[in-house]
Amino acid sequence: MSANPVRASLPDLLRGSFIFAALSAASGVMLGALSAHLPDRLFAAPGGRAMLHSAVEIQMWHALGLCVLSLNAARLSPKLIRLACLCMAVGMVLFCVPVTLLALFNLKLGPMSIGRIAPYGGTMLMIAWCLAAASALRRPF
Repeated sequence: MSANPVRASLPDLLRGSFIFAALSAASGVMLGALSAHLPDRLFAAPGGRAMLHSAVEIQMWHALGLCVLSLNAARLSPKLIRLACLCMAVGMVLFCVPVTLLALFNLKLGPMSIGRIAPYGGTMLMIAWCLAAASALRRPF
């Protein structure tokens, strides 16, 4: 018999959310170092350093938030917290990746700047936090 016979396992989606969050934090540390040490001339967009710093800050805070939500999922409404975690992961990708690519490469999708995708990611992040709040309202701690 193990020392801890009662062990709640995370469903696959929540385990995946935690792994995604941990890897996002790791890449956020790398991008933060890049933002701090890359010479100004290597940023493709004007204000690229500030842009990258903003993307890293959003990425790190949401990676931490996603870790916390994933680990506390058993205390929250299962359907809503899964949806919140999924929206947060998608929102992080849709916000942080385009802003990072804009800062470093000034990437365009045809005539449009890739940075125009970022507001959709920001919206997804706001929806994720609202779903997280709703998941706590639906189930008492």
